[in-house]
Amino acid sequence: MEASEETIRKWLLSEPKYVELWYCFDTIGSQFFEKITLENPHYHLYRTEKEILKKHADEIVSDCKDVSVCELGAGNSKKTTPLFSSLLKNNKSVTYIPIDVAKDFMEHHADLLKKQFHGLEVKPFHGLYVDGLQHIKCLNQKKLILFIGSSFSNIPIHDMESFLTTVNEAMGNNDRLLIGIDIKQNEDEQVQTYSHVTLCNLILNLLTRLNREYGADFNMKNFRIDTKYVMSENMHTFVKRPQYIKVGCQSTCEQVVYLRNLDLKIHFKKGEVMYAHEPDSLSIKWNWQQFEEVMKKTGFSIEKKWSDDQQNFGVALMKKL
Repeated sequence: MEASEETIRKWLLSEPKYVELWYCFDTIGSQFFEKITLENPHYHLYRTEKEILKKHADEIVSDCKDVSVCELGAGNSKKTTPLFSSLLKNNKSVTYIPIDVAKDFMEHHADLLKKQFHGLEVKPFHGLYVDGLQHIKCLNQKKLILFIGSSFSNIPIHDMESFLTTVNEAMGNNDRLLIGIDIKQNEDEQVQTYSHVTLCNLILNLLTRLNREYGADFNMKNFRIDTKYVMSENMHTFVKRPQYIKVGCQSTCEQVVYLRNLDLKIHFKKGEVMYAHEPDSLSIKWNWQQFEEVMKKTGFSIEKKWSDDQQNFGVALMKKL
């Protein structure tokens, strides 16, 4: 999925400069992220959530008969496979609607899933989360909406209320929402996770993509990855006292970058950061009480929840109030 010229100008002329997170995830970025889940020893999110889903798959889908599984930010869908195995024990067929911005990457893995699971009908949808939610809103079948992989935590705090309201409106009373959240609030370990070389490559991919698609002349040698762990005492945001990551490309010198296709010059000061997400936050780190309060505000309650023995990651099955 491409960003319009107007969107690129908005991002790069903002103060501070930023690029929305989804722009990192073209096919190349999605492949980088796949490497992160496999090669980053500090990236506990993928491995821990996968084990939770594998261990509790039967319980998670125990009430799911004749259901369509709709996954926001599906990626390669590999963590979802235990749920398909459990669903197909009690359903002759299951419809799966993966939703993602990386069209070719998603469709490649959709084809692999169809070969792996007899009875699984895969109908990929290419677009942003909000586009996907509008797409599935009119489904006449019961839905299980998956928002796993800690993707929910990457929704900017200032957008979270409206986003959850949109999710709620896309659901019927018998639908369910499965969310994964990072509940590991440890500054040193989190900074180490988000500073690993594999994740740095993903973030730098946004510069490569701007060079390729808009004729920009970003020099990778003039940027480094900047990662901060923020512990906010703000009681007036939608998430009270949030803890989260901020990460972006920091200019190591004063420089001017030219985007030829837009005839646009962007000035960077030495030390200036261009964020790889909307500037307020990336990847909120939760506690259960905080998460439950946020969900209740937008009409959800926790029906069931699971976590690993070390309390590093949580998975919650939500229903409408």
